[in-house]
Amino acid sequence: MIHSTNPYNNEVIGKFEPTSIQELDNILTLAQQGFTVWRKTGFDQRSNLLKRLASALKDNKEEYATLISNEMGKVIKDSRKEVDKSAMALEYFAEHGESYLSDKPAETGDGEGRVVYEPLGVILGIMPWNYPFWQFFRFAATTLMAGNTVILKHSSQVPACSKKIEEIFEQTSFPGGVFQSLIVSSSKINNIIKDFRVQGVSLTGGPEAGADVALHAGKNLKKSVLELGGNDPFIVLEDADVIKAAKAGAKSRMKNFGQACNAAKRFIVHESLADEFLTLFKKELEVQKFGPPLDDTSDYASLASREQKNLLEKQVNQSLDKGAELYWKGIRTPEKDAFFNPTILTGIKPGMPAYNEELFGPVASVFVVGDGLEAARLANDSDYGLGASIWTGDIERGWKFAREIQAGIIYINAPVRSRPELPFGGIKKSGLGREMAGEGSREFTNKKSLWYPLK
Repeated sequence: MIHSTNPYNNEVIGKFEPTSIQELDNILTLAQQGFTVWRKTGFDQRSNLLKRLASALKDNKEEYATLISNEMGKVIKDSRKEVDKSAMALEYFAEHGESYLSDKPAETGDGEGRVVYEPLGVILGIMPWNYPFWQFFRFAATTLMAGNTVILKHSSQVPACSKKIEEIFEQTSFPGGVFQSLIVSSSKINNIIKDFRVQGVSLTGGPEAGADVALHAGKNLKKSVLELGGNDPFIVLEDADVIKAAKAGAKSRMKNFGQACNAAKRFIVHESLADEFLTLFKKELEVQKFGPPLDDTSDYASLASREQKNLLEKQVNQSLDKGAELYWKGIRTPEKDAFFNPTILTGIKPGMPAYNEELFGPVASVFVVGDGLEAARLANDSDYGLGASIWTGDIERGWKFAREIQAGIIYINAPVRSRPELPFGGIKKSGLGREMAGEGSREFTNKKSLWYPLK
């Protein structure tokens, strides 16, 4: 039995029976059968059904947002934004999916070529707890629009969200087998990946889980897309607007209470602005309000689990033991359960967890540098390469500086966020492949080349 527990008050939300071996076999068979029908539907039909999903999300936003907040501790105003953003992605790909996936002509000189994008089949989505609706729907929007069928293996922390998503699909009259969810432990994933009915897998999670999924997908010669988090640098150059940078930096670090792969985590600040930035940055964090997740005035509540809190606490303490300095720590949350006070660390050196590891929570690591070259070197001295934010008063300098940063997504004078018009994904331990935009729309397709001679 899998329990769903509210991390803020430890109340049990629900109990869920794991999917049996026979049920799993039936689900895979139905998904494969559903694919034979779904792949032949037109873009108009797929688009209309995606729009129905979007409408269902908007019509029932309060119900779904409340479920998200209760199950993983996100404050209600952020949960509402998550539901809205999920609906927006569905509407975007319902509108633009055909243009991304239509046949493309290819000039070859002595003949006429064409590239067509055909769906692969049943795709397994392994999704995380931190954005239980958004992470799934951005993956599903492109994958379904391409003509694939989808099976969801959600995090064991959010089984109620998983079942609710399945209910939404049922209510919007999707054909049988196009979408189904599983309640299974992570130990069952590898057997699902190698099943002959599964043709690809998309995972959002940590590097270890991603490496394991990639290994088993590769052994079975199946496509995988991996979004594995990041240790994103937030670079403040000497000509930046320090007031705007500090405000945006605090907002980015506290996004989803720091539990976001593309949140700013390493703040790399030019020495001429360091003192002012730290003062302003701390003030922005100090005014954040702690409170219950369902309180409209709360800015943060708890982390998603005690395990997450214990890991973050261990990383901070080990960094302090190795010589990092505690610049500031909040005092508003209880020192128990999944609660954690926002924190600023300075004096960070290589070998400390705050330098090398992703801190998945409200801890900001601040570094002071002497020039742009040192900033770029420090930004790139990481196993991760998801996003980066560059702050400068010279936009041309920003464009050039961005070319020096090893990351998949770079925003200039703005915090990094995901948007459907741009591909989302990273390099190094931040993953493989892309989600959203044209690149994401075509990940789970067979890029088939056609050609015939002109004479």
